[in-house]
Amino acid sequence: MPTQKDNHSVTGSPLMGLEFIIIHTIIWGFGLCVLFYALRFLLTVLWDLPGIETLYHYVLRPLFYFLGFFFQWPTVMFTALIITIIRCFLRRTDVTLADDTLTIRRAGHTDCLFLSDFIRPKTVESYIGFHFVGWVFRRRYLIFQNDSGKEVKYRLYEYSEKDLNRAMQLLTRVNHTEQLAENDKTEIMLNAFQNMAEISIDPRHLWRCMLRPLLLLCTCSLVSFGLFLWLFYRMLFIPLQYDTGSAFLTIIGYGSIALSLASLFLLCRAFWTLAVNAVLQVSCPRKIVFAGNMLQIDHAIYSVNRIDRVIMNPPARKLPLFGHYQVTLVTLDGTHRYWLGNTAGLGSGNWQTLCRHIQGMLISCPAKLTYR
Repeated sequence: MPTQKDNHSVTGSPLMGLEFIIIHTIIWGFGLCVLFYALRFLLTVLWDLPGIETLYHYVLRPLFYFLGFFFQWPTVMFTALIITIIRCFLRRTDVTLADDTLTIRRAGHTDCLFLSDFIRPKTVESYIGFHFVGWVFRRRYLIFQNDSGKEVKYRLYEYSEKDLNRAMQLLTRVNHTEQLAENDKTEIMLNAFQNMAEISIDPRHLWRCMLRPLLLLCTCSLVSFGLFLWLFYRMLFIPLQYDTGSAFLTIIGYGSIALSLASLFLLCRAFWTLAVNAVLQVSCPRKIVFAGNMLQIDHAIYSVNRIDRVIMNPPARKLPLFGHYQVTLVTLDGTHRYWLGNTAGLGSGNWQTLCRHIQGMLISCPAKLTYR
């Protein structure tokens, strides 16, 4: 779904907004549910204090009865969903260009900036991982210079890399309609077979290597979610023992909630990764050829002089199960992205070899290479 409404305005990606809603609904649901049960447990601990019984009957009992509708599992997830949707609406960012003024607008907040003060874009990555499971959270900014000469970052919420590139088109007024001249095509064809280094790739092998562990994780997460959810509801049928504040039953209750939410999160994350990679894997090349300052990916040929920027994963990073290798070429003809699977299929050694070839191709202009 396009996010560029017209030639002078760009908004955040709907898919990024959906991802924010799913992840934060689970986080808020877990947090609110734990807080509610922690308060109930604290009340049982403080029950012997003088005056607490009177306070309980006239204040706390009606309060907990009311809060139970919104913060008790599983209705707490609906409460978390409403909170997250409101936050997503308030964070929605719109970037609009009018003459030499750029307007960054969110609900209740508007910044009007001059194009002459623009410095650069910036993407900040936060990596959270444990063994084969990992997540990369990206925050994207436009950096401007204020009146005192200091750099000021303006957050673009729910902006994908594609949305950031569209915003950059507004800022730099780049025209991507220019085509390769005939003499450039001739130069490419003459040099394409000199000093060649070829890397062959099997897209089906990369996809199978990524698909198997993800399907296994989906199955295990689904079984775990059902098991822990059943355990939690099973405890609802023994309210007499549960309401006595038994430490053992309380630990089981909190543990069932936490583990069921964690299993649901892993299930959603695995399905999301499968959906994203199922779409991206069609862009996997079968052959990459390096020839001097020329790069050939399948039947597409790129000259270093025509490449504005190359964006790729760092050579030393071993990707988690939820990550994938990607090479992005920003040229005068547009942005071209190529999916290369993950570590299980391509292997870190092959990825490092590919990185070395790209570094060698861009040795005369290293600023064009960006690792993310």
